[in-house]
Amino acid sequence: MRVIWRFFVGEDARWRWQQLSVDRAVVAESRSSYEKYERCLAAAQLKGYTFEAAQDRLPRPGNRIYSRP
Repeated sequence: MRVIWRFFVGEDARWRWQQLSVDRAVVAESRSSYEKYERCLAAAQLKGYTFEAAQDRLPRPGNRIYSRP
């Protein structure tokens, strides 16, 4: 199952993570909150989170791509 990872700051001003299904239903979420983003990220990695870099945007039809010499 494909999931979307969400990292956010809760009402307590601390970091949390969630796994969401494609239709945005919560599949799993952190039981703890974290003062630092890095600790929240590390906790999510223990639950299976892996970083995936954003892909380049595809050119829109009609837009030309110019390469520099």
